[in-house]
Amino acid sequence: MTRPALAIAALALAACTFGPGASRRFDSDLASARSAIQRGELSDASSHADHAAAFVRSRPESVQAWQLRLLRAEIALLERKVAAAMPALTSALPPDSTFDGLRARQTYLRAKQQVDDGHAAEALETLERARSMPGVDADLQMELGALGGQIRLRLGRWNEAEATLTAVARQAAGASDRYHEALALNNLGMSRFVRGRYDEALPYFERVLAYGDLRDLSIYAASLSNAGACYARLGDFDRAMTVQRRAFEIHETRGPRIYFEQALGQMGNLETLRGNARESVSLFTRALAAAKAAELTGDAELWAGNLAAAYVQLRQWDDAERYNDEAKRLWGVTHSGSPLYHTLYSAAIAAGRGRYDDAIGMYDAALASPSAPASLQWDAYFGRANAAIALGRPDRAATDFEAALHVIETTRAGLLKTEYKVSYLTQLISFYQAYVAALVDQGRIDRALEVADSSRGQVLAEQQKTAAMPRGTASAFSRVAQASHSVLLTYWLTPAKSYLFVVSPTGGGHVELPAAGEIEALVRRHREAVASAIADPLGARDTPGDALYRALIAPAARWLTPGAHVVIVPDGALHGLNFETLPVDGSRRHYFIEDAEVQIAPSLAALTSADRPGQTPRTLLVIGNAAPRGDFPALANAPIEMSRIAAHFPSDRVTMYDGARASPEAYRESRPARFALIHFAAHATANAESPLDSAVVLSGPDDAFKLYARDVAAMPLAADVVTVSACRSAGARAYAGEGLVGFSWAFLRAGARRVVAGLWDVDDQSTAALMDRLYAGLATGVRPAAALRDAKLSLIRAGGRTAAPYNWAAFELFTTSP
Repeated sequence: MTRPALAIAALALAACTFGPGASRRFDSDLASARSAIQRGELSDASSHADHAAAFVRSRPESVQAWQLRLLRAEIALLERKVAAAMPALTSALPPDSTFDGLRARQTYLRAKQQVDDGHAAEALETLERARSMPGVDADLQMELGALGGQIRLRLGRWNEAEATLTAVARQAAGASDRYHEALALNNLGMSRFVRGRYDEALPYFERVLAYGDLRDLSIYAASLSNAGACYARLGDFDRAMTVQRRAFEIHETRGPRIYFEQALGQMGNLETLRGNARESVSLFTRALAAAKAAELTGDAELWAGNLAAAYVQLRQWDDAERYNDEAKRLWGVTHSGSPLYHTLYSAAIAAGRGRYDDAIGMYDAALASPSAPASLQWDAYFGRANAAIALGRPDRAATDFEAALHVIETTRAGLLKTEYKVSYLTQLISFYQAYVAALVDQGRIDRALEVADSSRGQVLAEQQKTAAMPRGTASAFSRVAQASHSVLLTYWLTPAKSYLFVVSPTGGGHVELPAAGEIEALVRRHREAVASAIADPLGARDTPGDALYRALIAPAARWLTPGAHVVIVPDGALHGLNFETLPVDGSRRHYFIEDAEVQIAPSLAALTSADRPGQTPRTLLVIGNAAPRGDFPALANAPIEMSRIAAHFPSDRVTMYDGARASPEAYRESRPARFALIHFAAHATANAESPLDSAVVLSGPDDAFKLYARDVAAMPLAADVVTVSACRSAGARAYAGEGLVGFSWAFLRAGARRVVAGLWDVDDQSTAALMDRLYAGLATGVRPAAALRDAKLSLIRAGGRTAAPYNWAAFELFTTSP
């Protein structure tokens, strides 16, 4: 587990005044230098200082001359040229009271130099002297507060630091001083960041990034980099990469080299978290060299340790030990941060060399520390469990795996925002994969199924609760299968090998499957064939679809009877596969949908929750046929689809919003929790980068015509079925643990029992026919899964164009109630 670097923002200079005439040019040069410092353009700041020097050569002890000396000292400190700065920081200023403000600034800069030298406690004493000196103006007061908060963070005095920084942010906001406000907000974010509270840190960085007028300043780039680091640690790697690259490009071209060095390291952290250890080695090596060149011993220790972690991932034990030893040596100089990570890396190196007892002792030492953060704890438990397995101690391993599982689940439950809970497990899924593999190897199949399922649907199941949901048990899964007369198929894909777990009314078992990469390739090729409207997947044999049927369904054949009710919990690439489309060979070649009724569930545990009462009488909300706009033309068949659906129900039980009335506001004000059935006939946009920003396109003003998935998830429902008759409404991105996140996920999280949503773009004429048949069945009391299957089979049996799976297989039924 890599550790973060504390970003140090550039500090502004105090305002100064001088006389008329030439003094105005002096003041202008100083103002330009201050601006250049805030932008991080230190060479430009030095140029302005050189130009200003012409006005004070004949007055070496004037106020203006000392303003310039302290300006140059500050630039030198930012350039890590401490020796050049020291004369101005240690020389006595004239005793006249007109120099009081500059004496306070000199003392402030001395404190900053002490921080840079690693003497935080001494720096705080110096800073307090500056705070009590006469002549402290508003700007310097805010700078003193910002540096004081930063020092207290380094000393671990979190509450004091946050109180100080909050006061600075409030004072700066009151003065409309965006720079100092951003400085305080960035460090408030770092207070959370360095303690592993990444989703609490993000809002502070994002507040800075919301200030467009700060884009040219170093503090903006620092907050950009810090936000990227948060996204990475929350598992949102795509967003992290976008943000980190922007920050890196800024730091590479301008600003203090400390920013560039830290940007290199943060990019290395991201690559490590993504599993790209070789790429991270290159970045950490450059960061380490830059830190040494700038004499940043604390940062050098950090990047040396992170290099050790990267080499541990690569199983290059000699390199890992070399850099870990260097990190330990540097920590002995600075005593900055926690040495526990070096102990963790030493344990991993010992285990990699087969010294498992030594490794366990080191993991014990790391876990014994009361200050061990959650990320270190689960790494240590995980490492100790693997060492125990290697020593043939499965019971000890099980205890440690369970302890790591508890830390992971507790940490995820404590996150504040839904999207971070969703992405969080992405970086930890390898832990679950290792634990499940260990349990299968030990023959503990029921427990393997329980652990695999515990990684899934936790955020979905919370439904606005904050505590981690209880894990499901194998016996509970068996009761669900018996009560619903269903066969439950749970898939588990890993790079090495995959598994199918089967739970049926008459028993169950497990089957080993091909590795994830092989399955992913087959799914991609089969989906390309199905999504081609002119392709006939039944027209040829030995297709990718045939291979998928043999790999995924045939092993469960002994549990499947004709017309079986099948509930599938997919994994990985299988979230993009409609199992109904798999070809079945026999006396007549046909699709799997003819053999079974298929539903998709987020987890088995989601099926074990107590059933909620349905809405009676069966009421229907229909919303769609929105006014056309820009990239969203009118859906020619939407009015037909909506009217046919409504015709299956008594008019007094139907509420319909169409055309200009079909707005997000109309949906919210309709009190959707009172409807048993909800249907959308509209365009949808799937956002792969931020799935909860996916939207159903309705009517309304330009800033309010989209109904976002995040808003849907937050609005409680009790519907039996929600149908989103729109392209790719199921979602465009699957997350480890939560599956495909989009409108199906959002409506299930809101409380709907079942959601019908689309996997790909499909013609709205065939969609209208499918929906007409679906609601005809629902109106007469047919179970939703059976009604959707009957509607699809009717299109297949009708023959012609609509029989192709492209026209009927896009829509799947996602359920928490089998």
